[in-house]
Amino acid sequence: MTDTQGGTAEDLSVTIIIPAFNESAAIEGVINRLKELYPAYEIIVVDDGSTDRTGESAEQAGATVIRHSWNRGYGAALRTGLQKASGRIVCTFDGDGQHVPEDLAKLLERIHEADMVVGVRSKDSHRPLCRRPGKLILSFFADFLTGTRIPDVNSGLRVFRRDVLLKYLHLMPEGFSFSTTATFAFLKGGHRIAWVPVTTRRRLGKSSVSQLRHGFETLLLMLRLTALFDPLKVFLPVSVAFMLVAVGFFIANLLAGRTVPRTSIIMSVSSVTIFMMGLIMDQVAAIRRELHK
Repeated sequence: MTDTQGGTAEDLSVTIIIPAFNESAAIEGVINRLKELYPAYEIIVVDDGSTDRTGESAEQAGATVIRHSWNRGYGAALRTGLQKASGRIVCTFDGDGQHVPEDLAKLLERIHEADMVVGVRSKDSHRPLCRRPGKLILSFFADFLTGTRIPDVNSGLRVFRRDVLLKYLHLMPEGFSFSTTATFAFLKGGHRIAWVPVTTRRRLGKSSVSQLRHGFETLLLMLRLTALFDPLKVFLPVSVAFMLVAVGFFIANLLAGRTVPRTSIIMSVSSVTIFMMGLIMDQVAAIRRELHK
């Protein structure tokens, strides 16, 4: 199997980036297995302000370790790793033991046909019960805002073409929404995405993800990204809703023999105003995207 620029899946220039915060229970085992399977690949661990021995364990296992002096966030760790990576292909891999190292090879085999390959967690993957409602809501909004079916919007196991991802680095947040942002950016940017089934296991150690806080932040982020890449997707439904309310009030008052209500006038004007704002935002978003191409 060949890469679009000449190499095979085995000899690609690859960097594996592992963001880690207090993952001393799993990080050494993860790196040892990755080095055993992929000895030619660069492995960078970004120790994101850990208070345990995460950094030391990663160094002992043979990884290149970059340290943040405080916990800056999952996305910030990936951004740091991406800037230091030497490979043309970059892989994001969690350091908590939930990803199966063998699955990475399946993703790398598909990078010749895509700009990003995403590991889609299968039904038999370990998923904490408390997270499932939030993930369903997140998936619903992601599908609606992008206008396409997304098999797994925030999977952490991914393979990117580094030069493409760097174009969107300014959009990437410092928190846990890096994966979701990358999905939106690549979809809305018209890039090729491949989806590969993978299996995840129960993580080792305690998760630092807050479902309520990070889930709400992710929903807000999706709205912001949609406003950036396709503003009318946000403004148009609101405009239509206002106009429907205006028409409803108008018909109700007409049938009752009353004059045109103020509510209909206000809602109609608001509907047109919101629609025009959407058109303006669409032009501004297009200009902003052009500046970063």
